[in-house]
Amino acid sequence: MTKAEFSVTTSSARTPSPADGLTIERLRTIIQDSHINFLIGAGTSTPYFEQLGDIEEALTQIGESGPDRPAASVARASLQGYFFEKVLVPNLPLIKHADEAKDLIRSYARFVSILNRILLKRRSTLLGKQANIFTTNVDMACEVALELLEIDMNDGFSGKLRPRLDLGEYGTLRIRQGTRYEYRSEIPVINLFKIHGSSSWRQEGNEIYFDHQLAQIIETRAAYESAKQELIHIKNSDNVKANLLLNEARDKSLSGTGKAFAAAYNKLSIVNPEKTKFATTVLNKTYYELIRRLANELEKENCALFVHGFSFRDEHLRDLVLRAAKTNPTLQVVVFCYSRNARDGMSELISEEQIKNGNILFVAPNEPTDGEEEHKITIDVLVDDYLTPLLAEAPGPPDHVIELKLNGSTEGDTDA
Repeated sequence: MTKAEFSVTTSSARTPSPADGLTIERLRTIIQDSHINFLIGAGTSTPYFEQLGDIEEALTQIGESGPDRPAASVARASLQGYFFEKVLVPNLPLIKHADEAKDLIRSYARFVSILNRILLKRRSTLLGKQANIFTTNVDMACEVALELLEIDMNDGFSGKLRPRLDLGEYGTLRIRQGTRYEYRSEIPVINLFKIHGSSSWRQEGNEIYFDHQLAQIIETRAAYESAKQELIHIKNSDNVKANLLLNEARDKSLSGTGKAFAAAYNKLSIVNPEKTKFATTVLNKTYYELIRRLANELEKENCALFVHGFSFRDEHLRDLVLRAAKTNPTLQVVVFCYSRNARDGMSELISEEQIKNGNILFVAPNEPTDGEEEHKITIDVLVDDYLTPLLAEAPGPPDHVIELKLNGSTEGDTDA
């Protein structure tokens, strides 16, 4: 194995204008005086992980068509295979820091690094040096970035040899004591809540363990490769439609290999992208406990929720955020919309009438002038244009460089 190294430099920030929906001064005030929470969705990890279209609606419609029908079983397994191939398998090169994953790792590393520095520099002594990241993503991007930068993280697992999910781990303060004068200082900690489970979770009995090597993904991939021939090939997200898949599967049925893949997929500790989400009661219980944790955080006085890459199509989470915004007027929700079209889509799900306290703010790119491309709010734009300026009184030149040392890279990796 070779060692790969590359640098991540925070570029000079573009101060967003009021037309973006948020000034740096207002954002700084929110950050300084609030409990910090982020909610990130699939859009944050693109383009490494592809957008899959409305796979939840397609799976739900297939289930409603009669789940025991042979055609429905084939269509469902085909969609699960598509989801598995596009969302879960790419985690294997990601945890090995392969070349194709380095841009994603770099983006997440810049995000968690700036968040860690914000916690260090906050003036308030009344607020703990903790930030919460709630995510519906099942990928390992956040964990990889946090570990590479050696930032203290709490993902809910306890133990070393066989880390076990213990939700009681959350909320633990970490204090560093000096060896000579015995002074104590709180260490910034980022709490990571994987609401929809994770590619690294493995259920055994009534417990969930951390699967370091993603062995269950590897096992399921073998079953998927054997079953591919009898599944419907889905070219892209345009083909994620229940009627198309049911029509193509009308004369098909699953054989032993197809059923073996379906069984292996159902053992994965992830929330299925459909309205009937849960394969096991253990995952069901864990999901609702994590949802409750999010609700509790949003009920705190002077709380902020920053949303990125999340479309609010998930009605459970949408209703939770709306309910919290109505009942807690001190909560400030800031939604960073990828594009102006994304903002328009959200306005159909969350209307102005539903925001009675005026505490949900949508931040969208400025309308581009003739000949310009829209300045879409990717995770890198979020870091450069909104978070980095918080560390200085005024935007200036780059003030830090992050050196990422990627130990354990695949043999094909080269130094960048």
